[in-house]
Amino acid sequence: MIRNFLETEKQIRSAHDGEGVTELYEIWSKSDFISRCDFIDRQVIPPNSTVGYHKHGNNEEMYIILEGTGTMTIAGQQVKVKKGDMIKNPPYGEHGLINDSDANIDILIIQMGLE
Repeated sequence: MIRNFLETEKQIRSAHDGEGVTELYEIWSKSDFISRCDFIDRQVIPPNSTVGYHKHGNNEEMYIILEGTGTMTIAGQQVKVKKGDMIKNPPYGEHGLINDSDANIDILIIQMGLE
């Protein structure tokens, strides 16, 4: 199957009770896979908006920064992220993302279940 992530339907919503709203593009869902992939999404985070700090369960999640810069909080520690960075959140890990720049952050999110 082929899907173009730039042509996926846009949803406007808060991300994990973060500040402001983000654009969410649900590209692939669990039902599209035989493997334990939960989803592959694209998210656009405007300036002054955030993905709220949250805890995961029995899964791993990867953020791939396609465009932009921001501040990621991972396990309570803040780190600057930029285009090209790939951030892995471990099972039961905690993280959030702040767009503290003047441009959008565009990320690809891949989540894999462990069981």
